[in-house]
Amino acid sequence: MRLAVNPNRMELMRLRRRLVLAERGHKLLKDKLEEIMRRFLEIMKHLYDLQEKVSTKLEKIFLSFAFVRTQKTKKELENLIPEGKLILETKEERIFNLSIPRFEVKELKISDYDFLNTESELDIGMKKVKELLGDLMEMARLWKAVELLSHEIETTRRRVNALEHTLIPNIKETINYISGRLEEMERSYQVQLMRVKEIVRSH
Repeated sequence: MRLAVNPNRMELMRLRRRLVLAERGHKLLKDKLEEIMRRFLEIMKHLYDLQEKVSTKLEKIFLSFAFVRTQKTKKELENLIPEGKLILETKEERIFNLSIPRFEVKELKISDYDFLNTESELDIGMKKVKELLGDLMEMARLWKAVELLSHEIETTRRRVNALEHTLIPNIKETINYISGRLEEMERSYQVQLMRVKEIVRSH
């Protein structure tokens, strides 16, 4: 669709400069999109591998706690294991222009419980939970990174498509239209000039 501009030389020069900028911006955005996609797929692979690892560990933890649960009632377990303490620290890292939160365990305290009245499986389960926390924090970071990157991919793709399929073709069409009009005006001017010359010669 042609842009609504006056068909003159000044506008033609302005549109040619605008076309150069639009094509440069389009290339930069396409390069950015490719790099974001590469990073996105890299993070997704890492997240998939980590999920597999966490799932395997969780199965073992659930088995340990399930065994303990068969020996004690829920109320007995609540009385046996006092409430602990978990403090997380949030830091930030940047991927492109995005701020990705990184969670780290600042303090973890599991309260002492009665070793004599609990199964050894509980000790194993609690130990595995402590080991799993780091992986869970990393999973949270990766999920947030995936969410933010997918939004950035969508936004960048829309911009690339707008430039590629709308703005750049519209500018080119307008440049061609103005160039045609100017050539037509030039030819008309030449014809008028020739007529004037003929009139002058005939007198």
